[in-house]
Amino acid sequence: AFAVCQEMKRETSPLWLRLAEGSIIKALSAKLLPQTIVWLVMMLFMLWWFYGWNGFVMNGSWGWMILSEMMFVLACQGFALFVIGLLPNLRLALSVGALVGVLSFSIGAFSFPYESVYGSIGVFSWLVPVRYNFLIYIDQALNGIDIYYSKNFYAAYVVFMLLPLLVIKRLKRELLNPVYVP
Repeated sequence: AFAVCQEMKRETSPLWLRLAEGSIIKALSAKLLPQTIVWLVMMLFMLWWFYGWNGFVMNGSWGWMILSEMMFVLACQGFALFVIGLLPNLRLALSVGALVGVLSFSIGAFSFPYESVYGSIGVFSWLVPVRYNFLIYIDQALNGIDIYYSKNFYAAYVVFMLLPLLVIKRLKRELLNPVYVP
C-alpha cells in the first residue's frame, strides 16, 4: 500500500503509468515484483529455519507449504491493492492496513481461539488472508492431512489475489489524476 500510495502522494503516478505504456497491470507488477521476491525469500527462509534447521515436525508436504506461503504473499498484496482501490489515500490506506494487520492475529486465531470469539467478531476472521495461512499450516504442517481438505483455503488465497480486479479501473483513474490530501 505504501509503495503505490507514495506514487500518488509525490504525484509521480502519471509518469509511472506512462512508463508502463499505460498498463496498470505492468505498472503494479513492476512496482510489486521486488517486494514479492523479498517476501518470498523470507517465507522460504522461515520454512527452512522452522522445519529444516530447528527440526519442527512437518507432517505434510513441503510443496504444499511452500505453495501456501507463496500464495499468502500474493494474497496479502492483493488485499492491500484492494484497500488502495477503495481508499486511494496514503494515510487511510496505511491506517486500514495497519488495523487489519494487527487485528488479524487475534481474529485469525493465532492469539485467541476462534471458537471462543464472539460470533459477530469471528466472522471477520474469514476476511483476512492470515486466517487461511493459519488453517493451511494446521492442516498441512501439523496434521499432515490430504490436500483435499485444504483446497478451500487455497481457493480463498486466489480470491484475495483477484480482489484488485474489482477496483482496478478506479485505481488507474486515481493514479492518472493524483490528489494528495495531507
